[in-house]
Order: sequence, then C-alpha cells, then structure tokens
Amino acid sequence: MTPYEKFIKIVDEAHYFDQHQEVLVALSGGLDSMTLFNWLYEARDLLNISLSVAHINHQQRAVSDYEAKALQEKMTDLGIPFYIANYVGSFSEEKARDFRYDFFEKIMEKHHLTALVTAHHKDDLTENFLIRQIRGSRLRHLTGMEAVQTFGEERQGLSLIRPLLDFEKSEFDATDYFEDASNAENDYLRNRVRNLYLPAFEKENPRFSENLAGLTDEIQKAMAIVAYSARAYAAAEKIDLIEFSREIENLQYFILQDYIAKFPALEVSKAQFDELLHIIRREGQYFHAISNDYNFIKDRYHFYIEERSKATEFETALTPYPTGDFQQIDLPATGQIVIRKRQPGDRIQVNGIDKKLRRYFIDNKVALKKRGNPLIVVGDVVYGVLDVVIADLSKSLKHDKMKRTLYYREKR
Repeated sequence: MTPYEKFIKIVDEAHYFDQHQEVLVALSGGLDSMTLFNWLYEARDLLNISLSVAHINHQQRAVSDYEAKALQEKMTDLGIPFYIANYVGSFSEEKARDFRYDFFEKIMEKHHLTALVTAHHKDDLTENFLIRQIRGSRLRHLTGMEAVQTFGEERQGLSLIRPLLDFEKSEFDATDYFEDASNAENDYLRNRVRNLYLPAFEKENPRFSENLAGLTDEIQKAMAIVAYSARAYAAAEKIDLIEFSREIENLQYFILQDYIAKFPALEVSKAQFDELLHIIRREGQYFHAISNDYNFIKDRYHFYIEERSKATEFETALTPYPTGDFQQIDLPATGQIVIRKRQPGDRIQVNGIDKKLRRYFIDNKVALKKRGNPLIVVGDVVYGVLDVVIADLSKSLKHDKMKRTLYYREKR
C-alpha cells in the first residue's frame, strides 16, 4: 500500500470530511504540508471537498517572500483560493502559533470554510511530548493531539482535522517543496529537541519514539477515564462542596484542574493550585483575588471563580426608582450620608445587640462575597450593609416623618 492509499483508507474510515465540503489547508510550503496538500488535491473529487489554502509569511528568512510568491503562483495555476498574512511583531514560537490560528479562524469565518486541515504527524507527537515535559506541563497536556477537535468558538461549528497523525515524515512523498534551512539551527527549543535530544535518546533505545507514542496513548486513555468520572462537574458554573467532598482526593485534584481550565485567560501556578485545593478541603469561607481579573470564592455551599468585573455593584438614589425594583434604608434627616467599604472596627446594632460588623458576618454566616458590599454610614454610625442587613437605628426611623430614605438596587 502506498502512502497515498494509506491516507485515503484512514480518511475514509475516520469519515473526516463527511460533514465538511469547504476545506482550508494550512500550507507552510515544507515537505509535510505540501504532501498533505497534494494528497487532498488528488482526492478532492473522491472526498467531495473544495480546497482553499492559507499561508503565513513569518518573514524570518531572506527567502520567505520568494516562497510565499511561488506558493501563490502555484495555487493560481491550480485554481485554488490562496490567503496569505505577513507575521508582525517580535517573534516567538508561541506568538507565531497564535498569529497563525487567529488568521485561519478569520479566513474560515469570512469565506464560510468549516474545516482546517494541518500536516501534524507522528514525529510531531513525540516532539511535543518532550517539549511539554521540559516546560513542566501537567499530565492533561501530555496527551498528544486529537485527530479531530473543535476549532474557534463552538457556535461557529468549525473543526481542526489532523489526518496525518499515523504517518511518519519518512512516508511523505512531495517532490516540490521548500526546505527551511533554519530547521538545522538550534536557536529554538523545538529544533534542539528534533536535532539533539531525540537522536540522543534513540541512540540509547532505537524504539524510544515508538515507546513515547505508546505512553502518550496510555495517558490519553487514563485522562479519558478521569473525564468520565468527573463528567457531573463538566458544565457546572459553581462546584457543590458536599458533592466535591464525597469524591476521592485524587479525583478532586483533576476536577479542580478541569474547572480552572474553563478560564483560559487565568494562569494558576502549581503553588496557587495546591493552596486553592487546601482551602476547598478545610472549613470556612474564602474570598480572594487570584489574579487581576478573577476572584476565587468559597461560600457555605459552593466554590467558584468569578470575573472581577462581574462583582456585584449597586446604584443608589434618594428618590425611588421608577420601576419599583429597589430596596431601601431609612436614614436621619440630617448628617452626611457616606457610602463606603467596611473598615476595621465598624460596628452595627441588630435586634438590640451591638457588635463588630466582622463578628456579625461570622455569627450569621454571611457569604464572603457579600461581606464586601457597601456600608451606609451617617455620622460614623452604620445604618446598614447593602443587600445584607439593616441596623436597628434605620428600622426605628421607618415611620418617622423627619427622615431620608436611600433607595438602592444592583447595577444593571
């Protein structure tokens, strides 16, 4: 069986393109992507697909412009739509990757393409595993690549397809491609892994790459079991503390990992993660900013992460809101009304008992998030905490004609 016949067999059995007719090929111009393009172009009628091509000119080599122009001319001759972007900004592997995929997504959305196809192959799996190990990635990030996964925003219905994961580079047969001379240089970690580290390991054990691929597959299977065991928490915005406490501790570890992963912009160090797990398991409530953008909250019943911009805010007025959707606190007719955050030593009188506000919160098990709500103060006396408690002094003014009433509601 030729490599092309193997490709057709894999694609057919996996039904990669059954739901996709408009396909975008990520084309660098190297051996891998040119082989992928050639095979897809040859099989386009068999697979009932229309091809488009996207190329990123990273502008890191003197021949980059020449290669981009040659690829464009080739696609023009074949009648294949060709989209190109020039990379801008300081270069790094991570920044370049983000730039590529952002561009691919924009092209797909603009031209109604539903599948992005890349030329990742078996050798990439081995390289990625070692790179992630070197960088200290967690277990879930050592699972390799999926042949098919959602791409972009889920609502768009886009897919990323990697049909070459069962191929080694030695099986690729393109004859017209560009050789990137910088691949032989060791300035970047990926090149050092490819040119130095992997050959050294394979010198010790010629089957090293094969064994590593097997380990990746086992990790993927193990993580699938973890995901199945934690499926009840997958869609939860808040994690129920009682249910969480019933899970074995090792599963709790992965449930928390999965939950944090729902916030891609949130970076949590291992030390922070361990501290959060400790906080969840111990008694007591907790409210803390774990980054500039997120709070971690543990109340009596749940723990959850919340964007700080979504923290409760209030609007106040001395005249009623026209909708009638408000709460109110009665205040004396004179004295400056101050709306502020709680300060050390603040006291409040409720049901005839005067106590520190902090003690009132603890005794009445007020949620930590609400303990930060604004206080209404007149003449250094606390008349209430918005959406939490109204002091006795305010209640005594309810039927007094000489008073002011502060109306408030959550900001919308």
